[in-house]
Amino acid sequence: MSHLAPWTFVVCVCGLFAAPETARAAPARGIDPSTPAEVVSPGGTVNVVPAPKPDVGPVVDKTPVPKATDIGKDPPAKKAQAEADSATKKPEKDPHRLEYGALPAINYDSDLGFGFGAVGTLVRFHPGINPFRWRLMVQLYATVKRKPTGGAEFPFHEDVIELDVPGLLDNRLRLNAALRFIKFSNTGYYGLGNAAVAEKPWEQIDEEMDPDGYRAARRYHQYDRTYPNAELIARFNVWDRTIPAHKRRLEVFTGAAFSYSVMSLYEGSELEQDVETRATDTPDGRELSRLLAGTENHALLVLKGGLLWDTRDHEFMPTRGTFSELAFRLSPGVSGGLLYGGVTANTRWFFSLYRDYLVVATRVVGDLIFGTAPVYELARFDGLQPRDAPGGGWAVRGVPRQRYHGKAKLVGNFELRSMFYRFKIKEQRFGLGAAAFVDTGRVWLDYRDVELDGMDSDGKPSNFKVGLGGGLRVSWGETFVIRIEPGYSVTEKNFGLYINVGHLF
Repeated sequence: MSHLAPWTFVVCVCGLFAAPETARAAPARGIDPSTPAEVVSPGGTVNVVPAPKPDVGPVVDKTPVPKATDIGKDPPAKKAQAEADSATKKPEKDPHRLEYGALPAINYDSDLGFGFGAVGTLVRFHPGINPFRWRLMVQLYATVKRKPTGGAEFPFHEDVIELDVPGLLDNRLRLNAALRFIKFSNTGYYGLGNAAVAEKPWEQIDEEMDPDGYRAARRYHQYDRTYPNAELIARFNVWDRTIPAHKRRLEVFTGAAFSYSVMSLYEGSELEQDVETRATDTPDGRELSRLLAGTENHALLVLKGGLLWDTRDHEFMPTRGTFSELAFRLSPGVSGGLLYGGVTANTRWFFSLYRDYLVVATRVVGDLIFGTAPVYELARFDGLQPRDAPGGGWAVRGVPRQRYHGKAKLVGNFELRSMFYRFKIKEQRFGLGAAAFVDTGRVWLDYRDVELDGMDSDGKPSNFKVGLGGGLRVSWGETFVIRIEPGYSVTEKNFGLYINVGHLF
């Protein structure tokens, strides 16, 4: 969907109680020996089967002799059956049809609050092109969260227009284009490195005596970033030996993204203090001038490409197989001296212990940055779907989003999934399941030891962050999964709650 789409879920009940696709038998009645019985065939059509007549002696054939004018015409019973079949047959959809829809978009994330908005789609279909000829999606989305000082704030806002065009070059090329406008008013910054400390300066301020100072202190680990973004990605299917049981496909992708970031640093925040220190001729100032960049308004062009290897048995709810990605990116430094490159390796493996009742799912992600990258790039990994990491609901659950910044990142996830109960409401298929998880990850600020404030910026090599938890999974059809997951970080002593669409990976 969008930059946010994977953690935005769409709630739709309008089709839940739609008419069934197959005909049903008539309600049970008292059996009259002279009344035909209605029988539902395996295909769902209603067949009229005459009931046996009572034994009343010799049978006299009273069938009328057909008239000459009736020869060649369908018998009345056959004609009636044909009309009944035609009435119960579901009309075929136009293969060139244009479909549209609009739905609410809702989710929850402890770092961002309650998400709400709307998603509209316009889809053109064409024979021989799967799943559609093209799809246009428009999303309006925002989150609301309670302020620590009371009242409400809207920390995140995203408007998106996306165009998806598969089936090009004999179904070997798929193009994805997107225009986005994003405002992120509580982007996190706790300092650089894996040993960055989450200070709480507001605890030293009396809110009643100094309300302005208290409000400013609550923004100590935040800054505001507003940025329009345009992206174009092309995916080439270069080798495909997919069978009905699972995929077996190699893809190559390439593309480019352009954004312009308006950076607003809150007064007295940690990022503002580090920017001031960066301008000084001190050991910390010299290190920060080398590592801390992109804190002023700037344009950013990123060229990217990579390989995708997919052997999963299902794209949305896999039980076996792997999905692996090797991605590269390069920014030529069009603004602010932001010249850098990066590589991301992301591999996911799925093992079925007992069908979909018990599945082991694992993911390992490594990300490296070389050169001068903007500060926000130090708190996420890239690839086909960039994610904040290692903190947040899509990496190490329970660790706050954008908690740690570094040029090298490593994230590992282990999940035990189960879809233990399936049921139907009308003709809609649902599943109820659960999952338990262990997440871990860390960053390294640089490829050599760095000291800030007289301390090692990364701490001990074993200083991995850990999140534990579990929750419910609800599936709707074959592609829609809602996960409701509380997570607790035993290293951060922090609790998070995440309600999103789709598995974590």
